[in-house]
Amino acid sequence: MEQKKILITGGSGFIGYHFHRYIDERRIVNFDLVEPEFEYESIYHKGDVRESEQVDEVLSKYDIDCIIHLAAEHKDFGIIEAEYFRTNEYGTKVITEAATKYDIKNFVYYSSVAVYGQNTVPSDENTALAPNNPYGTSKQAAEQVLENWSKQDKIRKVLIIRPTVVYGVRNFANVYRLVRQIDSGLYVNIGKANNIKSIAFVDNLVQAMLYLMQDMKTGISIYNYADEKQMTTHEIAEVISAALGKKQAMTLPYGLMYALGVPFDILIKLTGKDLPISTNRIKKLCTETYHKADKIRTAGFTPNYDNKYGLEKMVEWYLEEKNK
Repeated sequence: MEQKKILITGGSGFIGYHFHRYIDERRIVNFDLVEPEFEYESIYHKGDVRESEQVDEVLSKYDIDCIIHLAAEHKDFGIIEAEYFRTNEYGTKVITEAATKYDIKNFVYYSSVAVYGQNTVPSDENTALAPNNPYGTSKQAAEQVLENWSKQDKIRKVLIIRPTVVYGVRNFANVYRLVRQIDSGLYVNIGKANNIKSIAFVDNLVQAMLYLMQDMKTGISIYNYADEKQMTTHEIAEVISAALGKKQAMTLPYGLMYALGVPFDILIKLTGKDLPISTNRIKKLCTETYHKADKIRTAGFTPNYDNKYGLEKMVEWYLEEKNK
């Protein structure tokens, strides 16, 4: 008898790639707008989570017993607010409606610590949700869709993971930009740079999700994910600099760096381009984003790697790509 399959929405992306590494690819149906750029043995089915007919088509074609919903709008530049909600909230609604139609009971959702907004103390799963940007608000809205869906059938199982900034091989987002800046010699520490920046190594994150999927509970289960040791901005930069073989970055006052960012703000407004320096990026770099993930460790998950190892592996991959 053929084993039932797992539908992964957004499976062609960064995290989807790593699920391909840890799951038997013959079980994966990858539902994505773009075909993977990596080699794969899974089933690729082109489609859009916002289009109910396309979602219906893939679920009617394959024997699916679990959905891992990764597809999301998450860029922080050049996206109008409505697009976050159309993809993150409405797309989740479309997927759950199709899951109802095809009697799929198991749903894993990739959310974000952005649902907490900015906190003066570290968040945990009991922290009140107070998102302060459209991305976080749309993720909270998607979680509400799943909560409502789970209540409609008492044997449905929903697992929600709220990761911090995720990094690792094949990631071209925040941490990649930081590595590239340090490598270029243009990076400087701003002020004391002693603010905690919770981050998550993608290998640990995927293994954590698969660990929790082995024994999913009925109703909603929610877990933060962040790796230890928790590091400051300065410590993260130190590890990356050492892995690159670079000298430690110099330190400049926050006020000076903020002032230097103002002309770039004007250029961004005039050109519509996302430049590597802006007052918004400077503020984000200096903001503490501290999130605890004790609950998942209490549940028995032990990560294989720490942040130092993860950052070094990412730099190793970055240098390989740079030298190609």
